[in-house]
Amino acid sequence: GPKKASAKSKLHDICAANNWKHPLYECCKEEGASHMKLFTFKVVVEMREETSTTILECFSEPRPKKKMAADHAAEGALWYLRHIGCLLSKPS
Repeated sequence: GPKKASAKSKLHDICAANNWKHPLYECCKEEGASHMKLFTFKVVVEMREETSTTILECFSEPRPKKKMAADHAAEGALWYLRHIGCLLSKPS
């Protein structure tokens, strides 16, 4: 079937659509033995309104791959944006 867009790319699209800065991803924790590392990522979204700026920070669960951890953090941000009514409907 068609490839599903990653949470990271959806979050990027929402930021672009709202003229916000790109989301910033940061690996904030690495734990475990070198062959079994777990990575925890944080994503920061700066949501600019006309009169205020809200900083959204979401953290991932520890994941065995950096890409998975970053995507999990993005999923948390998407969940929050969905609940405050800030999500894109289908792009036109």
